[in-house]
Amino acid sequence: MVYFPIDIDCIEYSSDELESLTNPLFSRPHLQVDEQEFFLRVYNVASYRVRNGNQVDIHPYKDADVSSVNLFLNGSVLGAILHQQCLLPFHGSSFEYKGKGIIICGHSGTGKSSVTAAFCQNGGRFINDDITPVRNSASATTIIPIKTRIKLWDDSLCKLKIENDNFDKIRPALDKFYLPTQETFRAEQHLDHIFVLCKHQTNEFVANELSGMEKYNILRNQIYRKVYLKGMPETGKLYFKQLLQLAGNIKVTKILRPQICDIYDTMNCIKKDLDK
Repeated sequence: MVYFPIDIDCIEYSSDELESLTNPLFSRPHLQVDEQEFFLRVYNVASYRVRNGNQVDIHPYKDADVSSVNLFLNGSVLGAILHQQCLLPFHGSSFEYKGKGIIICGHSGTGKSSVTAAFCQNGGRFINDDITPVRNSASATTIIPIKTRIKLWDDSLCKLKIENDNFDKIRPALDKFYLPTQETFRAEQHLDHIFVLCKHQTNEFVANELSGMEKYNILRNQIYRKVYLKGMPETGKLYFKQLLQLAGNIKVTKILRPQICDIYDTMNCIKKDLDK
């Protein structure tokens, strides 16, 4: 029943409703977080509890479908695990292209997954979709491969000329699909460049390489489920140091793209910047 992209000690299913946290440092309706514990309740799907970065308890609700339970497990819950393990997770898809490790970040709907898929049609090798953990040290900055799958809306599949041969839906009610499993990266890949996709109102593509505090701030804003850090102050302090170091080690480019544009045009804009 369960699909999880990283190895942890234990994933257990419970027939009883899970207990929320007693004294969380951060709390919202259906969400509680502290440094090493996490609780999430998703209406009509499941409740989840995460402990110490290596244990997940799941209580699926009556009539919940397996794909929806797995979707939140491999999204919000995975994000909590990575935060608890202090592996800096970016909201971005990643691939290797001409020997370089690339992450494409941005808000939902900016084209991270579709542009990554386009690169993988043109010489790129897929690493991660939507969530990319990064290991940063004095000696190396690397992308950590996890076993995620590219998720694409039906219209993106058409634009990429990918025939939907009964691909699995991410949820029954959504026309968004998992691409079949591609070759899996096993070794960590050196990270060279992060691109942040944003939309604007003109018909032109604009690429701006960032520096200084603007570079640091945009990196911080790309952290996956950054809101969790409100309940994880020690992890937040560690990330502050990691992000400062990361900003000194890699290139960061902000790409402004038209509201409506061709996927391959976005890919070519990024290619042009990589070739500089």
